[in-house]
Amino acid sequence: MSADLPHSGMSQYTVFAQRIGLAGVAKTIISLKGLIILPILTKTLGTSDYGIWAQILVTVSLLQPFIHLGLGNATVRFLSSRGKREIGQGVLTALSVALLTSMIAALAVFLLSDFLAITLLGSESAAAAIRLGSLLIILEALSAIALGSFRIFGQIKRYSIIILSQTALEIGLVAFFVLSGYGILGAIISLLITRGIILLITLYLIISHAGFAFPDFSLLRPYLVYGLPLVPTAIFALVVSSSDRYVIGSFMGAASVGIYSAAYGIGNVISMFLGYIAYILSPTIFSSYDKGRIAEVKTYLSYSWKYLLMFSIPSAFGLSILAEPLLGSLTTVEFISAGRFIIPLVALSMIFYGVYAIFGEVVRLFKRTRIFPIVFGTAAALNLGLNILLVPHWGIMAAAITTLVAYAMVAVIMYYQAGKYLKFDTKLGFIIKSILSSAVMTSVIWIINPAGIVKILISIVIGAIIYFAILFLLRGFSRNEIQFFFKLFKETMGRIQIKR
Repeated sequence: MSADLPHSGMSQYTVFAQRIGLAGVAKTIISLKGLIILPILTKTLGTSDYGIWAQILVTVSLLQPFIHLGLGNATVRFLSSRGKREIGQGVLTALSVALLTSMIAALAVFLLSDFLAITLLGSESAAAAIRLGSLLIILEALSAIALGSFRIFGQIKRYSIIILSQTALEIGLVAFFVLSGYGILGAIISLLITRGIILLITLYLIISHAGFAFPDFSLLRPYLVYGLPLVPTAIFALVVSSSDRYVIGSFMGAASVGIYSAAYGIGNVISMFLGYIAYILSPTIFSSYDKGRIAEVKTYLSYSWKYLLMFSIPSAFGLSILAEPLLGSLTTVEFISAGRFIIPLVALSMIFYGVYAIFGEVVRLFKRTRIFPIVFGTAAALNLGLNILLVPHWGIMAAAITTLVAYAMVAVIMYYQAGKYLKFDTKLGFIIKSILSSAVMTSVIWIINPAGIVKILISIVIGAIIYFAILFLLRGFSRNEIQFFFKLFKETMGRIQIKR
């Protein structure tokens, strides 16, 4: 994987790369769920009901930090180098706390449903959907911690199978209920059924692997010391990513929320690349650091950074040039005029978010979590303030711009903070080569000017081939990296053949 690694240590990096690849394939398919469900919902429910759907999902996400109390991140940080019995007990302890806090949050949303419907969406009819959606709060909270245990156990294959099954079931049920005329309530019921089934399966797998253990609440003190500073961080991060929807809804109504959310969802696809890497990177570098392997940590960080940008930079270019045809194929005419300008801004925002996430891992590694709420609190105040000030005058475009400004600020600050604790090779030369390759790729796609989903997919394949070909000609990869990828491919194929 790197020129600075002895060949005797390559196997551990091979496993790391294979896990990222496996998680990547699974998460790529999952990310397509939104694109598959999007036309079903927008063309069946319309802008107003789709806006209600988007707002409910955002609200569920916004409440999760209050419910988790940072325990999800804490279990990954403290349990990554422990045995399976300790991991199992730690996860079950965190789940017990999440069950209690999520029930309280769900009850509060249920009782306030009428108020939330009128205040946030300006529609009394949304109250029924909010009441039903309150159950999602409990299932989402428990599922997040339970599924997170697989990254601690290193069971990435099992995790991938589970989330792929969840995705397939969600798509099938949402399509069935919505197209059968059950509307937004049917869509929410689909999520409830799916999350409930997957949660039961996940809990069974955890207990069967690690054994059942009663919660040990004495474990909570170090977990909470580490995790509680991340609670306001997650809240502020959600304010940055989601407050625009609330401000748009208050000033412009549910239909504008629907248009903005559809475009935001397409631009946000880039974040899936971060999901591939961060999911495996966190427990890996935590374990290596706790064992004193600092050189390994630097190598994992350096190449995770490189390969994140290798995919996210061309994706931002591609989504920007394909914004209008994508909206035209996946939504209705109402979504296109304003949405096409939102996608490039959101895509660039996600690149800055990736910068924050990689360098944020360094800060988490040294358990300096108190800096996170300060950074994101500042970004949230800036984002919310600018949204309130600008959205009434310049509409949803202003919301996308303020999101970009907030993420850029967070990225710069976290880059500076990480440098205080650990420095690694940030591959500046590669970044320049990736931008040049992406520019050529984008020019070719612009010449093709695809219309319709089939032509869009063909242009994406052609663009990817051109991008990687130019990157290779510009020597974006070292000889050792190329050798590593060939070795990785051979080992992976060998395992597949053995299993057959």
